[in-house]
Amino acid sequence: MMMTTRPWKGRHGGERGSGGGPSLTLLLLVPAIFAIVFGGIYIGFRLYGSNLALDAANAGARAAAVLPVSLDRGRQAAQDFLDHDADGTLINTSVSIAMNGNSVVVIVSGNTVALPGRVTQQAALVVEVAP
Repeated sequence: MMMTTRPWKGRHGGERGSGGGPSLTLLLLVPAIFAIVFGGIYIGFRLYGSNLALDAANAGARAAAVLPVSLDRGRQAAQDFLDHDADGTLINTSVSIAMNGNSVVVIVSGNTVALPGRVTQQAALVVEVAP
């Protein structure tokens, strides 16, 4: 009768020499998973800050384009939006407004709070003059 020999198995049932395989895989995957998660958070903050700046610029353009055209009213509307709706999300904000032909152009920029970076958005609205 012939006896068959089985190769030695490690403590966890793996072949000899396979120690560290799962832990090495985990060691390589964890930084990639963290990069994906925190990269997504970073992109989310940037997009949210950019969207708030665009909304403030739109509010300023709408307020300035109401007849009679008032650039100060537009600047104040954009700043009010930033103070009330973007408070705590955008800091060091700046609002610039100008007439470009028959259009009102509002540019809003600011820094996002959680992560470094400056977002800048602009909105333009054509002023229709009554005949």
